[in-house]
Amino acid sequence: MKISIWGDYACPYCYIGEIDLQKAIEELGVQDKIEYDLNAFQIDLDAPKSTNAVLLAYEKAIPLVKANAAYDHAKSMGKAVGLTINEATAYNTNTMDAHRMVQWAKATYHDSKLIENLADDLFYAYFTENKELADHKVLLDVAKKNKLDTEEVKKILDSNAYKDVVMQEEADLEVAELNLYHTF
Repeated sequence: MKISIWGDYACPYCYIGEIDLQKAIEELGVQDKIEYDLNAFQIDLDAPKSTNAVLLAYEKAIPLVKANAAYDHAKSMGKAVGLTINEATAYNTNTMDAHRMVQWAKATYHDSKLIENLADDLFYAYFTENKELADHKVLLDVAKKNKLDTEEVKKILDSNAYKDVVMQEEADLEVAELNLYHTF
Protein backbone atom coordinates (compact mmCIF):
# COMPACT_ATOMS: atom_id res chain seq x y z
CA MET A 1 0.00 0.00 0.00
CA LYS A 2 1.27 3.45 -0.87
CA ILE A 3 0.68 6.19 1.68
CA SER A 4 1.20 9.71 0.34
CA ILE A 5 1.86 12.45 2.86
CA TRP A 6 2.21 16.16 2.26
CA GLY A 7 3.95 18.09 4.98
CA ASP A 8 6.45 20.69 6.03
CA TYR A 9 9.40 20.12 8.33
CA ALA A 10 8.48 23.33 10.18
CA CYS A 11 4.98 22.06 11.07
CA PRO A 12 4.67 20.43 14.49
CA TYR A 13 1.40 18.75 13.55
CA CYS A 14 3.03 17.17 10.48
CA TYR A 15 5.75 15.78 12.76
CA ILE A 16 3.27 14.49 15.34
CA GLY A 17 1.05 13.01 12.61
CA GLU A 18 3.99 11.26 10.98
CA ILE A 19 5.00 9.65 14.28
CA ASP A 20 1.38 8.60 14.95
CA LEU A 21 1.23 7.04 11.48
CA GLN A 22 4.52 5.20 11.99
CA LYS A 23 3.27 3.82 15.31
CA ALA A 24 -0.01 2.66 13.75
CA ILE A 25 1.83 0.93 10.91
CA GLU A 26 4.11 -0.78 13.43
CA GLU A 27 1.20 -1.84 15.67
CA LEU A 28 -0.53 -3.37 12.64
CA GLY A 29 2.69 -5.15 11.68
CA VAL A 30 2.50 -4.00 8.05
CA GLN A 31 5.82 -2.16 7.76
CA ASP A 32 6.91 -4.35 4.85
CA LYS A 33 3.65 -3.66 2.99
CA ILE A 34 3.79 0.14 3.14
CA GLU A 35 5.46 2.43 0.64
CA TYR A 36 6.01 5.78 2.30
CA ASP A 37 5.60 8.65 -0.18
CA LEU A 38 6.61 12.01 1.27
CA ASN A 39 5.55 15.08 -0.69
CA ALA A 40 6.56 18.69 -0.23
CA PHE A 41 4.28 21.35 1.16
CA GLN A 42 5.80 24.56 2.47
CA ILE A 43 3.58 26.23 5.02
CA ASP A 44 5.31 29.59 4.74
CA LEU A 45 7.06 30.29 1.45
CA ASP A 46 8.34 33.61 2.78
CA ALA A 47 9.40 32.39 6.21
CA PRO A 48 11.82 34.71 7.98
CA LYS A 49 15.04 33.43 9.49
CA SER A 50 13.75 33.56 13.05
CA THR A 51 10.58 34.01 15.02
CA ASN A 52 9.21 33.73 18.52
CA ALA A 53 5.86 34.13 20.27
CA VAL A 54 6.02 37.93 20.05
CA LEU A 55 6.66 37.83 16.28
CA LEU A 56 3.97 35.16 15.81
CA ALA A 57 1.46 37.31 17.69
CA TYR A 58 2.40 40.33 15.56
CA GLU A 59 2.33 38.47 12.22
CA LYS A 60 -1.00 36.76 12.93
CA ALA A 61 -2.49 39.76 14.75
CA ILE A 62 -3.31 37.63 17.78
CA PRO A 63 -2.76 38.26 21.49
CA LEU A 64 0.61 37.10 22.86
CA VAL A 65 -1.22 34.80 25.27
CA LYS A 66 -2.82 33.02 22.30
CA ALA A 67 0.54 32.69 20.50
CA ASN A 68 2.11 31.14 23.60
CA ALA A 69 -0.92 28.84 24.00
CA ALA A 70 -0.44 27.59 20.41
CA TYR A 71 3.18 26.71 21.17
CA ASP A 72 2.19 25.01 24.44
CA HIS A 73 -0.52 23.00 22.65
CA ALA A 74 1.93 21.62 20.08
CA LYS A 75 4.44 20.88 22.85
CA SER A 76 1.91 18.86 24.85
CA MET A 77 0.68 16.98 21.77
CA GLY A 78 4.27 16.11 20.90
CA LYS A 79 4.99 14.96 24.44
CA ALA A 80 1.98 12.62 24.26
CA VAL A 81 3.65 10.72 21.39
CA GLY A 82 7.17 10.86 22.83
CA LEU A 83 8.48 13.93 20.99
CA THR A 84 10.19 17.03 22.24
CA ILE A 85 8.64 20.00 20.44
CA ASN A 86 10.53 23.23 21.13
CA GLU A 87 8.58 25.27 18.61
CA ALA A 88 8.65 28.46 20.66
CA THR A 89 12.44 28.62 20.32
CA ALA A 90 12.71 27.26 16.77
CA TYR A 91 13.71 29.45 13.85
CA ASN A 92 10.81 29.96 11.45
CA THR A 93 13.05 29.01 8.59
CA ASN A 94 12.33 28.57 4.91
CA THR A 95 12.20 24.85 4.16
CA MET A 96 12.55 24.87 0.35
CA ASP A 97 16.12 23.53 0.41
CA ALA A 98 15.17 20.73 2.83
CA HIS A 99 12.31 19.75 0.51
CA ARG A 100 14.61 19.89 -2.54
CA MET A 101 17.11 17.62 -0.79
CA VAL A 102 14.40 15.09 0.03
CA GLN A 103 13.06 15.16 -3.53
CA TRP A 104 16.57 14.49 -4.84
CA ALA A 105 16.93 11.59 -2.38
CA LYS A 106 13.57 10.16 -3.51
CA ALA A 107 14.61 10.31 -7.17
CA THR A 108 18.12 8.99 -6.52
CA TYR A 109 17.68 6.25 -3.93
CA HIS A 110 14.07 5.01 -4.48
CA ASP A 111 13.91 3.92 -0.82
CA SER A 112 10.81 4.92 1.13
CA LYS A 113 12.34 3.90 4.49
CA LEU A 114 15.31 6.18 3.80
CA ILE A 115 12.92 9.05 3.02
CA GLU A 116 10.98 8.37 6.22
CA ASN A 117 14.22 8.46 8.24
CA LEU A 118 15.37 11.60 6.45
CA ALA A 119 12.08 13.33 7.26
CA ASP A 120 12.28 12.22 10.91
CA ASP A 121 15.79 13.64 11.17
CA LEU A 122 14.74 16.95 9.60
CA PHE A 123 11.79 17.25 12.01
CA TYR A 124 14.07 16.38 14.94
CA ALA A 125 16.71 18.90 13.87
CA TYR A 126 14.09 21.62 13.63
CA PHE A 127 11.82 20.95 16.62
CA THR A 128 14.12 19.29 19.14
CA GLU A 129 17.49 20.81 18.34
CA ASN A 130 16.12 24.11 16.96
CA LYS A 131 18.41 24.03 13.94
CA GLU A 132 17.74 26.20 10.90
CA LEU A 133 16.60 24.09 7.97
CA ALA A 134 17.66 26.83 5.56
CA ASP A 135 21.26 26.33 6.71
CA HIS A 136 23.05 24.09 4.20
CA LYS A 137 25.44 22.81 6.90
CA VAL A 138 22.44 21.50 8.86
CA LEU A 139 21.06 19.82 5.74
CA LEU A 140 24.43 18.30 4.89
CA ASP A 141 24.70 16.93 8.45
CA VAL A 142 21.28 15.30 8.06
CA ALA A 143 22.32 13.94 4.65
CA LYS A 144 25.52 12.49 6.09
CA LYS A 145 23.66 10.88 8.99
CA ASN A 146 21.42 9.16 6.43
CA LYS A 147 24.41 8.07 4.31
CA LEU A 148 23.45 10.23 1.34
CA ASP A 149 26.14 11.28 -1.13
CA THR A 150 26.97 14.61 0.53
CA GLU A 151 28.91 15.89 -2.49
CA GLU A 152 25.81 15.42 -4.63
CA VAL A 153 23.60 16.96 -1.95
CA LYS A 154 25.90 20.01 -1.85
CA LYS A 155 25.56 20.37 -5.63
CA ILE A 156 21.78 20.18 -5.33
CA LEU A 157 21.70 22.74 -2.52
CA ASP A 158 23.98 25.12 -4.42
CA SER A 159 21.59 25.07 -7.37
CA ASN A 160 17.86 25.36 -7.93
CA ALA A 161 17.54 21.67 -8.80
CA TYR A 162 14.29 20.01 -7.72
CA LYS A 163 12.60 23.33 -6.95
CA ASP A 164 10.20 22.61 -9.81
CA VAL A 165 9.41 19.19 -8.28
CA VAL A 166 8.63 20.78 -4.90
CA MET A 167 6.44 23.41 -6.53
CA GLN A 168 4.63 20.75 -8.59
CA GLU A 169 3.91 18.65 -5.50
CA GLU A 170 2.47 21.69 -3.76
CA ALA A 171 0.31 22.39 -6.82
CA ASP A 172 -0.80 18.74 -6.93
CA LEU A 173 -1.98 19.01 -3.32
CA GLU A 174 -4.01 22.11 -4.12
CA VAL A 175 -5.68 20.30 -7.04
CA ALA A 176 -6.35 17.23 -4.86
CA GLU A 177 -7.89 19.45 -2.18
CA LEU A 178 -10.14 21.13 -4.75
CA ASN A 179 -11.23 17.77 -6.15
CA LEU A 180 -11.95 16.47 -2.65
CA TYR A 181 -13.93 19.60 -1.83
CA HIS A 182 -16.09 19.23 -4.92
CA THR A 183 -16.96 15.60 -4.13
CA PHE A 184 -18.93 16.60 -1.02
